[in-house]
Amino acid sequence: MANRSNLFREALLLMALSLIGALLEYPLALMLKSIDRSEVARTIPFLIVASALTGLIPAVLKSNAGLGLPGAPIISARIAGARSAESLRSLGWIALRYAFFAAILGALALFIVIVPMMVLHPAGEQISLPKSPILGTAPGRLAGVGAMVAIAAAFSEEIQFRLVLTAVFAWIISRLSRAERPGKAALWIATILQAYAFGMIHLVPVAGPLLHNKLGLLIGGLMMPQTWEGVVFGRLYIKRGLEAAILAHGLMDAGLFALAALGMWQSHLGAG
Repeated sequence: MANRSNLFREALLLMALSLIGALLEYPLALMLKSIDRSEVARTIPFLIVASALTGLIPAVLKSNAGLGLPGAPIISARIAGARSAESLRSLGWIALRYAFFAAILGALALFIVIVPMMVLHPAGEQISLPKSPILGTAPGRLAGVGAMVAIAAAFSEEIQFRLVLTAVFAWIISRLSRAERPGKAALWIATILQAYAFGMIHLVPVAGPLLHNKLGLLIGGLMMPQTWEGVVFGRLYIKRGLEAAILAHGLMDAGLFALAALGMWQSHLGAG
């Protein structure tokens, strides 16, 4: 009964963090650019997906042990009144290293996409790359609101994709292979699949013409920086648990927003 009660409390906490993070992430992100009704309406499908994944948390927590997945070890220990083998402080440096590695992989993915565009583009013509709306945001606002977006996204996306989708794919693979529990190869496949889904959900809002080209859309998912960042966070989740993945995700996003704000501030000084 005690274990069932602890599991219920853990599920409620993670579901609350997932939904609150999602409900905050999208409005905060819209604060970084001009808001119109179409932008607000576009968040509804993603909130539906977030709600559906959040609803799977209780089932995932029950199946994690059988799948060989760590879940949220620090949160579980705190709820059970036990001492965790690791603390958030001890995970800090590990999360920072993974955050840096994820940012590097994301940058490489962008590099691989942009460089061929520059090479293949006709000589004498300028390449018109899409300009992010947040580039018009004041540096202070970008840093402050960006940090809040980073925290909200770290909780919601890590819970939904790393905790939930990794378990879902691992369970499907184990059933297809008729194995009692997924092995290392199966966990790698589950990690890649959840990362690809993570990249796709970031691609769809900016896909434009790709939405009418199924093959292009599928290939585009492989080119998304979030896909490769999701692989890094997924491996960290499997090795160290949900809390480490949340820390790494939050550190990476906050660092990228801070760098963007710093770059804009320096450009404003140069223009002045």
